[in-house]
Amino acid sequence: MSRWFNPVVFLTLLALTGPVSSAHAQRDAGAKLRGEYGFYGGAAGTALRSARESSATYQQYGKSTQTVNPQVARDAADTIGTYITKANAHFAYMRKQAQVASDKDTLTALDSIDKHLAAAAKSHAEMKETCLKDHVEGAPVMECCKHIDDHLAAAIAEHDKLMKKIATKK
Repeated sequence: MSRWFNPVVFLTLLALTGPVSSAHAQRDAGAKLRGEYGFYGGAAGTALRSARESSATYQQYGKSTQTVNPQVARDAADTIGTYITKANAHFAYMRKQAQVASDKDTLTALDSIDKHLAAAAKSHAEMKETCLKDHVEGAPVMECCKHIDDHLAAAIAEHDKLMKKIATKK
């Protein structure tokens, strides 16, 4: 017999632990929902922060140049737009789950976030209109990005409050 495995010790330990109670193994009814909120909320927060960081990087570039490289403008516009779209998709999933659960607090928070995201998307559309020309000046780039940044900052603040509420429900 192996000196590492002693069946008597094993059976004694098993007897001492007793049967596993199903109450310990089960989670409450909202645990799965909160877990999904947590995942999609976290992913949405990542997308919001990535959009804001991309906007800040582009804004910094606009400050450092007189004329914006058109390829840089296209890349920045695409990146910022992609992250805003991803955040909207994640929040839409959270909204659907909150509606199923009749979670009014989350729905109210999502309404506020959606308003900020809609304003960021509108500013992004204006940015694309301004920045996707053949010749772009640095100053308008900074202004476009400032508006996007302001709306994303507000959405992030609301998102952070929502995620704290969800965490305390655990």
